[in-house]
Amino acid sequence: MSHTRFNPITRTSSPEKIKGIKIPTPASGKVELLSDPILSALGEGVEISVSSHQVVSPINGLVLDTQPSHGKIILQAKNKLKFLLQLPTSYIEQLGIGIGCQVKVGDHINIGDTLLTLDLYKIQQHLKPIILQFVLLDSSPFGRIQVPHKSVEVNQDIIFSLVPLPKNKK
Repeated sequence: MSHTRFNPITRTSSPEKIKGIKIPTPASGKVELLSDPILSALGEGVEISVSSHQVVSPINGLVLDTQPSHGKIILQAKNKLKFLLQLPTSYIEQLGIGIGCQVKVGDHINIGDTLLTLDLYKIQQHLKPIILQFVLLDSSPFGRIQVPHKSVEVNQDIIFSLVPLPKNKK
């Protein structure tokens, strides 16, 4: 069950100080903390100003949901954590122009598998900058989410690190 925290637990940190469960970046670009209040009610995460043509899986797991019309995918890791990747909901009006969905519901995925291919030229005609929202849907088991980079490269960098709550505070 997801819940809303009064204070977000997502914080920027320096790369050498991150600890916890490291989640690889799903796309290349500049990183900012999640600013969409609707998504913030669903969980904690970041926004990536996309500069790459691929969105890849940051986890090993299962595809729970896809909505190619606006680049929305929900993934579940083997440890049952759920992640949402999507373009802003305003892009749904474009009916998926420039988005190629490479997975379907029920697919098993591995870290680095391509989820979406993006035609950045076509998407930029309707959405500038191109933002990929990446959200951990239930952050309750974690005391902190560290974001170590302001700019990331797909298949190279960590997008965030999940630091569990101390055992006596669960």
